[in-house]
Amino acid sequence: MVLENFEIGIIGAGDMGMLYARRFKQAGYAVNICDTPDRYSELQAKYAHLGLNILPDGYAVSRRSDFIIYSVPAVNIGRIVEEYGRATKMGAIVAGQTSVKTPEIQAFEKYLPDDVHIVTCHSMHGPNIDTKGQPLAIIRYRSDDKHYKMAVEALSALESRVIYLTYEEHDRITADTQAATHLS
Repeated sequence: MVLENFEIGIIGAGDMGMLYARRFKQAGYAVNICDTPDRYSELQAKYAHLGLNILPDGYAVSRRSDFIIYSVPAVNIGRIVEEYGRATKMGAIVAGQTSVKTPEIQAFEKYLPDDVHIVTCHSMHGPNIDTKGQPLAIIRYRSDDKHYKMAVEALSALESRVIYLTYEEHDRITADTQAATHLS
């Protein structure tokens, strides 16, 4: 089910941002997306045929979107949330798509308004793999029940296998997985 009059915003039009944008658009959502301002014209030319609302920057995405997903490199999350977080629409839901949640949560706590709901996520696969059936961590950090359910419903458009975690559990699991990968 698509939430009516519910716009999804994606800040970061890299591979994962575009994967999410396509999936949400296919599900019937209005999708607002941006990347760095210098890529605005390039994105318009490259993705106009997808029916996405390609916007010039994170301010434009943040002001109009009901659910905002920061799909940016983990190393940049603090700087980007600092820049665009204050423009977040009142009552919006905010998520990040970084692989390490502690710095993301710290940035959200520091730079987002108090009236914003934080329900973050992490698709635990790469951008060249379809989201359908793949693991998706959903992390409720700061949200009332209504907005949490809205976030979960919107994320269901990815058709992923959902795992509900705290951000601390998520980071412990990803650290253990990375350690095991490097040791083998």
